[in-house]
Amino acid sequence: MSTWVASAPGKVVLLGEYAVLDGAPALVQAVNRRCTVRLSLCAQDHARIEAVQLGNATIRFAFDELGQLRWQDGFPPGFERTADVIESVLQYGRERGAAIRPFAMRIDSGPLFSGSNKLGLGSSGAVAVAVDAALRAAFLDHKAGDSGDELPRQTVGRLRAVAGSARPGAGSGIDLAASLCGGTLEFRLAGSQVELEPVQLPRDLALFYVWAGEPASTCELLAAWRQAAKIRPDEHRRLLEAMKTLAEEGRQAAQHADAAALMGAMAGYGCIMSKMNRLTGHEIVTAEHRRAAAVVSELGGVYKPCGAGGGDIGVAAFSRPGPAAHLRSRLPESMLTDLKPDRRGVYVQQE
Repeated sequence: MSTWVASAPGKVVLLGEYAVLDGAPALVQAVNRRCTVRLSLCAQDHARIEAVQLGNATIRFAFDELGQLRWQDGFPPGFERTADVIESVLQYGRERGAAIRPFAMRIDSGPLFSGSNKLGLGSSGAVAVAVDAALRAAFLDHKAGDSGDELPRQTVGRLRAVAGSARPGAGSGIDLAASLCGGTLEFRLAGSQVELEPVQLPRDLALFYVWAGEPASTCELLAAWRQAAKIRPDEHRRLLEAMKTLAEEGRQAAQHADAAALMGAMAGYGCIMSKMNRLTGHEIVTAEHRRAAAVVSELGGVYKPCGAGGGDIGVAAFSRPGPAAHLRSRLPESMLTDLKPDRRGVYVQQE
């Protein structure tokens, strides 16, 4: 039996949240919590998808006489994006004459959760990237008509389209980029196109990640941000322009390895995200984020929520590594994490 195992990392957004949807640059870092997808060829009557984090759901499927995938079960909530990726890759393979065979797939994104709660590490993006990589390794690698030279930005663009990120009201696809490439990236949307560039953060910049204790709905917070643009357009525009300016300053600081300037941009961005609370009517910066920020400030660092905010992950930045050790003793154990950068993006191993 042939088996392929794909692994893709989660992500944290360092700078550029929300404004990235309007063309601002963003900095994103892959982290050492990974989604694993295991794909094995099997008999037709055993073809299935097992989704561990969706209540151990099992979704059965079969291929008809034309090779088309037919789902046998209803989807559990949260599986639609994964189904879109699976259908798209298999359709691509059929069009190029690939021999698509029945398979069993197990999706485990547990390391990107705390119990049943998402940690805000881009689990959906990591799942999409790992599923795509496993299917392509099993059925498309070295097949006739498959160029095999898709650029990372093209892969992200393709997955944005099929996994829902390019739909109205959805996110930027920054999670897909981090899971695909690993390391730290500058990410930007140029119209419908994706731009990616590896970034080397300043060596004297020390980052420490905090769990603010509450899972947040990115879709809900993005919807509130967009609604605010209609209800309070002037205030929304002022905040957005300030975010764009800080995102650009942070991008340049990263390029020039200027830790102080990057920390300044992060601090300013955190302040603006605090102002979003009143504008959106949602707790973008929660009490736990404020608590962590106060401790970090006392230790000489800066702090901001990562991603959409609302209680997920936050980042503390220091100009030297020493204060991070003190931070551990000053915060509740429940807020401490072992998150570290992960230089490796998605990869596939065959067993």
